[in-house]
Amino acid sequence: LTSLVPAVHAAGDDVLKIALVGCGNRGTGAAANALQTSDAVKLYAMADAFADRLAQSHSALTTGGKVSRGSVPPAVAARVDVPQERQFVGLDAYEHAIDAVDVVLLCGPPGFRPEHFEYAVSRGKHVFMEKPVATDPAGVRRVLAAAEVAKQKGLKVGVGLQRHHEEKYLETIRRLKDGAIGDI
Repeated sequence: LTSLVPAVHAAGDDVLKIALVGCGNRGTGAAANALQTSDAVKLYAMADAFADRLAQSHSALTTGGKVSRGSVPPAVAARVDVPQERQFVGLDAYEHAIDAVDVVLLCGPPGFRPEHFEYAVSRGKHVFMEKPVATDPAGVRRVLAAAEVAKQKGLKVGVGLQRHHEEKYLETIRRLKDGAIGDI
């Protein structure tokens, strides 16, 4: 992460602070993935509309609980630094979490993603967001407009399109192109 996001550390801190917005199963998994880098990172803030979902996510990340693709590795827990005062609940919780960090993981329901993304970009934050990025054409236009602003500001933005990089899918595409099932 830090190789993609240079010089974003607040007050000279060499640890990249991450916020998780949307603490469901996929969001928890995305946070666990982000915390497995060799770079100096920590989960610093969490936000969700529902307190129980945030609590479950925090517990999974700090105790090695289950997530969408297995269990959280034990080493992740050492990188979770989210005390109660940086656990935000409610429909405006995302604002508080985003304001506290360098990088934001947007993993809440996709209907909220355009608003969350616009806010993160307005605050100068680097963003990873899950797919889909929106649920309707108006939302897609908002995301595209915010992406242009992010580009102008030099912000890094990534979208979780894992199938584009997963080896078994790439191998299937290669076989199809090589004629494994005939002409398509």
